[in-house]
Amino acid sequence: MHLAMKNISPTKPLVYIVEDNNAYRVLLGRILEKKGCMVMMFDNARKAVEMIGSVYPNLIVSDIQMPGMDGFELYNTIKRDYPRLNIPFVYISSTTDTEEIEMAKELSMRKMLGKPVHPDVLFNSIQEALIAV
Repeated sequence: MHLAMKNISPTKPLVYIVEDNNAYRVLLGRILEKKGCMVMMFDNARKAVEMIGSVYPNLIVSDIQMPGMDGFELYNTIKRDYPRLNIPFVYISSTTDTEEIEMAKELSMRKMLGKPVHPDVLFNSIQEALIAV
């Protein structure tokens, strides 16, 4: 089955925010909207994967540790199910687990930021990731 996939704006980057903490998800969304991004927010990774079938983002900002499907599984699922899409990931996590940090590097994610993230650091990281694609 082939799904018509599209990005909804040629001028504003669409960023998926995948974060199970409601307050932090909304905060990240507001920061990025103020910086000129379009944002779609998801409280779990499965919902984000479902949406990619209809509208693909320019970039995904994702927590790593989430119930159900974690940020690494999200990355692997997208790479498996949508191999033609080259969507950069920026991970935001409070983890200090060196295994998780190494896993993030192995998955060739663009950046891993610690929580809480400063708004300018977040936006600069997103800009860097979008330019690198």
